[in-house]
Amino acid sequence: MRVCMLCNSLASVEKSCPECGALMVDAGLIQDYYDNYSAYLGQDIYEDGYRCYNELFCVHLFNCPQCHYDVSLKLRRVEEERLMD
Repeated sequence: MRVCMLCNSLASVEKSCPECGALMVDAGLIQDYYDNYSAYLGQDIYEDGYRCYNELFCVHLFNCPQCHYDVSLKLRRVEEERLMD
């Protein structure tokens, strides 16, 4: 099974806003913004390749608190077994 390091708080990402230079914040999984109930549904139903979201990549939305610019970042998921090494 593959896991997202960011979703599981095993890593962090620092990204500067390309518009104003402020530090962007992780606003969570892109799928959580699809509709009212998407945050409560199984992730596997969203692994359709949209914005590269599939079993290999997790896509997070990053937002700038200063100018409200947002961008989605795809992050490679890591094999769970590799975390045990």
